[in-house]
Amino acid sequence: MKPLLRAVLILDAGLYLGSGAVLLLTPLAGVQRALQLTAIEPAMAGQMLGLALLGLAWLSLRGAVDGAMTIGVAKIVVHVTWLAGALVLVWTLAPPHTLWFPALGIVPNLLVGGLLVVIGLGGARFAQAVRRREIAKAAQAAGAKGRVAADVPPAAPSVPVEPVFRPAPERGAAVAAPAAPSPVPPAAPLAPAATAERDTALRSEASVRDAAASAGAASGSDDVRSSQSTSAPRPPFHG
Repeated sequence: MKPLLRAVLILDAGLYLGSGAVLLLTPLAGVQRALQLTAIEPAMAGQMLGLALLGLAWLSLRGAVDGAMTIGVAKIVVHVTWLAGALVLVWTLAPPHTLWFPALGIVPNLLVGGLLVVIGLGGARFAQAVRRREIAKAAQAAGAKGRVAADVPPAAPSVPVEPVFRPAPERGAAVAAPAAPSPVPPAAPLAPAATAERDTALRSEASVRDAAASAGAASGSDDVRSSQSTSAPRPPFHG
């Protein structure tokens, strides 16, 4: 349907281009005598109408070339076409039978008017058919996209993270200062000789402590024995 609609627009562009060019040349007496056209007074009105028809011709060509503008342009141009044809038929049939092309006679003018009506109404029908088809395609594309979206599993809902607010210190309360780092540098590792001397000193101190502990244990045992001997009962005195 869209190629047919473009063909109608091209045909309309040819009709408007020829009519506009003729109306622009109406002030020339030679053109009027050759085509036996009715003089338009004032001549500027005829030329303005010729410019309008040339504009419609350019719009029709643009709609035929640009696919995105085809339907929108057709809705305007084809209606103007069949209305112009109806106007030609009315003026040709109604007295005093004013003809668009006087040199052709009544019948050719009626044929021209009928052709314009057929072209305009046919283009309007094609435009409606193309419009319905594009709406159906858009609906199918939207349905397919919806089915694809339904097949995709939904993403897991994100758990909202509640912000943690720290209580502000009361007015007048002392704020603890951050702990300052210790100024004492870490101890440097000892040399092997110093490590050996330290181990020897530790072993000697341990031996001294062991000797003192053994001496204390021996003295304690002597005291226990002496206390036991003193506390033992004496034998009875026989005199």
